[in-house]
Amino acid sequence: VLYNAIADLMGKSYPGFYSFAIEASTGSAENARLLANGETDFGTMGMDMTLSCYNAEGDFAGMPAQQITHVATHSGTGATIQVITSAKNDSINSIPDLKGKKFGVTAGMMAGYLDDVLFAYDMTTDDLGKITNLSLTDLCNALQDGTIDAFLYATPAPSTNFTDLAMTYGIKLIDIGQEAVDKLIETKPWYHAVPIPGGTYKGVDNDVVSFAQYTVLCARADVPEETVYHLVKTMMDNADALEAVHKNAAGTNPERGIEGALIPYHPGALRYYHEVGLLQDVQ
Repeated sequence: VLYNAIADLMGKSYPGFYSFAIEASTGSAENARLLANGETDFGTMGMDMTLSCYNAEGDFAGMPAQQITHVATHSGTGATIQVITSAKNDSINSIPDLKGKKFGVTAGMMAGYLDDVLFAYDMTTDDLGKITNLSLTDLCNALQDGTIDAFLYATPAPSTNFTDLAMTYGIKLIDIGQEAVDKLIETKPWYHAVPIPGGTYKGVDNDVVSFAQYTVLCARADVPEETVYHLVKTMMDNADALEAVHKNAAGTNPERGIEGALIPYHPGALRYYHEVGLLQDVQ
């Protein structure tokens, strides 16, 4: 929806110049592969993916390197890691308390987030008890029926699922802790700290420190400079209109656009950020 709106705005701002085909995908990894292989011109992905794809490392080993560039970091905090247990569970009050406990997580990216949370405490999944892979709905149900003791899920806070769970069942949000988050960011710079204020969920009155990673709009390096410049300018000049279309566009501005960038900027994006007084020392 958001990128359809951006495409419409580009058409109105530069009539006759641009035509975009917006395609659905399975997520960050596929978007990165499509960009690296020249099958798309733009794509969104998690910030960790930008670095791996740019360097052709990990899941992208053997693919063309240095094919993608940074266009703009998305607004919003990104999907915030939330570790949840029952409000009635007195035995889990910190991440180390998860040792030996029955834990739930969805497969894929969420399992990777769990590894990173545990890494920050020099723990691994071997320290936990039984680990069960479930959908988000099933995670909430499993916590209520006692099949699991706690679970992890990454989503912007507040989450409707967790708001409902807090109202009907009662939850405890586990503080990951500033020291642990700082350690994680030092090793994995695509993350940033995110505070979850007390009162975000009913019954959770304490502030909690967690972390997230931004989503990034990237472009292939060979997309014309003028095209990317016009795209970034259109996004920034129409921030209010984009927010009206999708809440994830709230806070769109040039400063957020450069937040946390880990790979080189596309020349068109760099031109825009220079124009508005940012990144003057970056060439």
